[in-house]
Amino acid sequence: MTRDNVPTPVQPPGPAPVPQQPAVGAGLTTAIVQGAAQGAARSFTARLMDKFLTNPPDWLRALWHALPRPWE
Repeated sequence: MTRDNVPTPVQPPGPAPVPQQPAVGAGLTTAIVQGAAQGAARSFTARLMDKFLTNPPDWLRALWHALPRPWE
């Protein structure tokens, strides 16, 4: 066997590149906007539910009474 027939050794691939961390404060604006939107949605739904629970409209009251009760 000659040296020409010897397979060349295969080198394993190098380590995977490390993902870059975002800069400090890069996601801060996004977090503030998302927090504000969630807070607004919560306050809107709280007002809406408060209004419906204290004085529901007639169609909602009729729908509620038309539904079968699971305990009956």
